[in-house]
Amino acid sequence: MNKKHFKTFSATTFQIISNQFLGLALFVLLALCVSKNDFGDLNWSLAVGSTVCIILTFGFDHIVVKKLSAGADAQAIAGAYLTHAILLSILAALVMIGHSWLFPGFHEVHKLLLAIFISSLFTFISSPYKQLANGTEHFWHLAIMSIIGNLAKVIGLLIMLAIKKVDAAALSVLFIAAGLIELLVCAIAARTILKRALKISFNLKVYKALVKEALPQMGVVLLDSSFARIDWILMGILSTNIFTADYSFSYKAFESSRIPLLIIAPVLLPKLSKIYSREDAFTDAAVKELNSLWKIESVICVIIPLMLNVCWEDLINAFTHNRYGTSTKWVYAILSFSLPMLYMSNYLWTLAFAQGRLKLTFKISAVVTITNFLLNVLLIKRYSAVGAAIAFSSSTLLQLILYRATVKEERLNNKLGDFVKTTLLGITIVVAFQYIHIFWLLRMAAALLLFLALIYVLRIYRLTNPLKLLKNARG
Repeated sequence: MNKKHFKTFSATTFQIISNQFLGLALFVLLALCVSKNDFGDLNWSLAVGSTVCIILTFGFDHIVVKKLSAGADAQAIAGAYLTHAILLSILAALVMIGHSWLFPGFHEVHKLLLAIFISSLFTFISSPYKQLANGTEHFWHLAIMSIIGNLAKVIGLLIMLAIKKVDAAALSVLFIAAGLIELLVCAIAARTILKRALKISFNLKVYKALVKEALPQMGVVLLDSSFARIDWILMGILSTNIFTADYSFSYKAFESSRIPLLIIAPVLLPKLSKIYSREDAFTDAAVKELNSLWKIESVICVIIPLMLNVCWEDLINAFTHNRYGTSTKWVYAILSFSLPMLYMSNYLWTLAFAQGRLKLTFKISAVVTITNFLLNVLLIKRYSAVGAAIAFSSSTLLQLILYRATVKEERLNNKLGDFVKTTLLGITIVVAFQYIHIFWLLRMAAALLLFLALIYVLRIYRLTNPLKLLKNARG
């Protein structure tokens, strides 16, 4: 690991950990200070807002990063995306405002929907600035852009709690203000990158080129966004706000368990895009680094869900005053089982994207999303939150099978056995620790130490000396 890689991972790690910590803090504070019914409705509104905004990106995010990584003109590409985001956000806001006028009864039930939707639009407009930072590898700028929104929400919510003013109106102001702050900070950070303000661009030639390249990706984004939140949305429609609260709580913990993947994924995409843009870049050193990354992922994907599963009920009940620990135990356990599959699928998806196989990613996303939708409809009615978790994990397994069968790279040595071994070891430890009744913190630490010891003894993975890594990074 050279200095550049160390700096990159440092910035990305800071971004992901800070953002996940702030997001989790916000989530827990809201879970504790609002009723379970309102909490479920709040998360339903967040799912709707985020899903719509992801669809509005048209799949431009990865295309912009890919083009900027290959040396395209930053002002032209990011400027075209910024124009797209502003115009579609204005249109979407007008549609939602019109909906609130036409259906006041619906918005009386979902009081936060309009405010959260507008806040999501501010975040959407911030996206071109973030992709500019990502594509030009200004990862510390990207870190600041990414955490500012959640930081503003946490600070604002703490102030609201201090003055005992936590109601729908105050939360509406909080989310809108935080979204606006995020947009302003992103614009300022982008200005420091370009040494000038990023301006909107009405260059139709550039925009048409973006649309043309993103066409297959548009379908992928539409399907992936549905896959990511259709369970939340269907829970709100087919089940109750109480069960929606349970599922959204478990899913938030599951999302936080993906922190290592969120650190690796943004770094992996530009790296593979560069390699495939020049055939001579596929060197022995690059292959060795990618193979090593695959093997490292097979270990780290198990660590967080392992620690949480061995003490979930005691830990969550302690922190939520017995509101979520017991009712969400199996929901999180089922969701966490899909984590290794997500790591493998992300790696294979990134390979396919770097190879330019966007039609393939669209087809796989279509099959997986339709399957996920049908399973949710069938299982939520019967098993509520547990049913949604089963649907998600089953669809994730199907996704992995399809990517593994269709995405090949003979120059890499990516074996499923690496993930299978660590996953089975993790499951075995979790089951064994259900019969060990000690304080939850000790149980968590003991499970982690046992896992690390066994992967070394069983030669699943030889842990590299951390001091050696640090020395190489400084060198």
